[in-house]
Amino acid sequence: MKKLMLLLGVLLMNVTFAKANDVKPVDDYPKAVVNITKMLGTLTINEDFEKAETIRFSAMVNSDNELVVLQVNTKNEAFKSHLIQKLNYQKVEKGVMTPGKLYSFVVKFKPE
Repeated sequence: MKKLMLLLGVLLMNVTFAKANDVKPVDDYPKAVVNITKMLGTLTINEDFEKAETIRFSAMVNSDNELVVLQVNTKNEAFKSHLIQKLNYQKVEKGVMTPGKLYSFVVKFKPE
């Protein structure tokens, strides 16, 4: 009986340690927002707008650490094309975003 309890204890410890070694990369969301803001730069469209425009978009990082824009929630084609042109397939720093994970961001364009 003692040997059985010892065997169960050792087995339980092995399972616990094996689970602790399975570490996933940690996202750095604030750093990702800073990177995306830098990539977007200034708004370069020829269309004038009077109100601030808030756009939500979803993206993910592929295995080559490139940002892939999946969906842009706006009816304004000028903003949509600007966002896709500036962000799609741009390199992102390793460790900032997890490849394959879906991210959602909000961008606010303000008139000058």
